[in-house]
Amino acid sequence: MKALAGLTAILAIALAVVSAFGAFIPTTYVRDAPSMGAQGRGQDLVDLFLVVPLLVLALIFMLRGSRIAITIYGGTVFYILYSFSIYGFGVHFNRLFLLYCLIMGVSLYALVLFLCAVNRQDIKSWYDEKIPVRSTGIFLLLIAAMFLFLWLKDIVPATLKDSVPKSVSDYDLLVNPVHVLDLAFVLPGLAIAALKLMKKHRLGYVLTPIFLVFIIILAVALIGMVAMLKIQGISDDTSLAGIFAVLAVISTIFLFVFLRHLKPQENE
Repeated sequence: MKALAGLTAILAIALAVVSAFGAFIPTTYVRDAPSMGAQGRGQDLVDLFLVVPLLVLALIFMLRGSRIAITIYGGTVFYILYSFSIYGFGVHFNRLFLLYCLIMGVSLYALVLFLCAVNRQDIKSWYDEKIPVRSTGIFLLLIAAMFLFLWLKDIVPATLKDSVPKSVSDYDLLVNPVHVLDLAFVLPGLAIAALKLMKKHRLGYVLTPIFLVFIIILAVALIGMVAMLKIQGISDDTSLAGIFAVLAVISTIFLFVFLRHLKPQENE
């Protein structure tokens, strides 16, 4: 756990610095499209005032043995890895590039160490038999299907026309890194977690709450992005913020119900 604590300390400091620069230094995203820059600032504010404190608190309580904190820590680190994979490949080069690489690398190795530590424990035995595996699994499958449809709706017409999706051309990107990460890793991961959970496999009990925490934090970050687009006068459409808020609330309910079925710990 000492190595994990050390990596998390580095991660929290680097994330705080990057988020502060992105949120409050106007030149950070000067090479990016105005919409991309506004979304970056919105996410940076969420990272600075929500994700950094959440990461630190989750680590503290995880080291004290809290099972809820273990779940929150895993989902938070996964969110950071996902987000900074997008920053690393989707944000135009700026003075924070090396920190983007540092955060992406440290979050990856922190997640690997975390999963190795969790894998040594019988996570399934932490929960009672009344846990709603079917409804939670179906919810994760619906989330995966929804985003798969959204991305294919953008990608397939461009593929058939041998053109470039609007989400790529508008931001002057080679590809959309969100498409890559979601189609290659996140959406299959959601499906695997859901199916394993419905079969009551131990992997489902490990991955499901991590993914729920990830979805909640990501939805809040997306709300921050939409809000910043509105504040900077780039877009007046706030309907997406409402959709993400609903997603965050429903995911929070599923997470709360899931964690309610944790058995009392012996030292409690």
